[in-house]
Amino acid sequence: MDGFIQEVKNFKQEWPEIRFIDLIFPDINARPRGKRIPIEALDKVYKGVYLPLSTLSLSVHGKVVEEAGLGEAIGEPDHICYPILGTLTPTFNPEVGQIMLNMMDRKGEKETLMSPRVVLAQMMERLHANNLFPVTAIELEFYLIDKNRNDKGEIQPPVNPIHQGREFKSDVYNIENLDDYADFLSDLNFAAQAQGLNTSGALSESAPGQFEINFNHQADVINACDQVIYAKRLIRQVALKHGFDVTFMAKPFADEAGNGMHIHLSVLDEHGHNRFSDSQGDCSPFFYKTLTAMLAMMPESMALLCPNVNSYRRFCPMMYTPTRADWAENHRGVALRIPMSDSKNRRIEHRIAGADVNPYLLAVVVLSGLLASQQFGPEQCPPALDEHAASLPTRMADALRTLSSSELIGMYLPQDFVSLYTACKDTELREFEQAVTPLEVEWMLHSA
Repeated sequence: MDGFIQEVKNFKQEWPEIRFIDLIFPDINARPRGKRIPIEALDKVYKGVYLPLSTLSLSVHGKVVEEAGLGEAIGEPDHICYPILGTLTPTFNPEVGQIMLNMMDRKGEKETLMSPRVVLAQMMERLHANNLFPVTAIELEFYLIDKNRNDKGEIQPPVNPIHQGREFKSDVYNIENLDDYADFLSDLNFAAQAQGLNTSGALSESAPGQFEINFNHQADVINACDQVIYAKRLIRQVALKHGFDVTFMAKPFADEAGNGMHIHLSVLDEHGHNRFSDSQGDCSPFFYKTLTAMLAMMPESMALLCPNVNSYRRFCPMMYTPTRADWAENHRGVALRIPMSDSKNRRIEHRIAGADVNPYLLAVVVLSGLLASQQFGPEQCPPALDEHAASLPTRMADALRTLSSSELIGMYLPQDFVSLYTACKDTELREFEQAVTPLEVEWMLHSA
């Protein structure tokens, strides 16, 4: 309690113009849910705030998934939530701050294992107990898009604010393009610094209106995921100010690159030595064991990394999106890329997830490979660019079925959480498949 009171006191002194606080609880899709309160009421938040347990089982469009069993069937009960120290920050709105909440179990004694953030926290405890101290860095891609649709009602790239022409061509790493969007990027970077986000700048990505924001590596993996939640919210707010819409859809345009969320992983021991390198600076046996475990778990974890129907649209030829559980050094077409680095900075880049992934679940999947490495020997690691690498499920139904029957995933994630997740996603998929799309009407209206 004392730590929270002091944090609130310091925050009010640093940001005296703030009048309201958003109490944020990320749902299973990592969408911020919660309440807005006057800042005068913030001092009492340490006593707890009540939210429905069903907040954990909301669909991607914000509806309670009754099939998950946390809503009407049990009376829509409230659970108490407590503020998370260190997450009190300003927002882009100069009058509004924000803080994250943790939801507790039925008795209010422990954090609920239904929360992805808590699943990750438990994973971190297991890793530290095994002398494994992961360090991560996240890359997040997004599209700026026009707030207006085209004549067909489709989303479209933005109008360049300097040249006043619509973006239409890919121009990877174009520095001048960053200058064209300098006002947007300047506001974004300034606000990110004010929020304490550990970012290292933005770059122009592979498609018209697409950008990537990079986070510096850090040992606090949970905080790194918290920052993704805040960063998405911030990007949306800044884009709106500058007349843009923004999307983190995995595949918003059929003929352009998708939005990915890549995560870089290295692992230290208690002395700060990189466990992926041996004493001679070469790849260690642990490095190869971890690669083997990650590859073995990859097909079973696809449903967690690709949470929506649209997620699977990313996996198409010539778009640097892997469709097999493979690895290689300095190769962007594989699932696990080993970037160029020295022995101190040796790391694995996990390239499966889209920008729509829940960052806590992305971290859980990647880190579970560290624990699962104990079940493999280095000699089991397949060769780089293995022609016989397992194919990944690239349809949502197949991915969910594979997750439900997984033995490895069940060893490292709570079964109750996996059941909750699959219930929510099965329901979303069924609802999606029941919709009649304009394309099938066009194809079948007079040909059936």
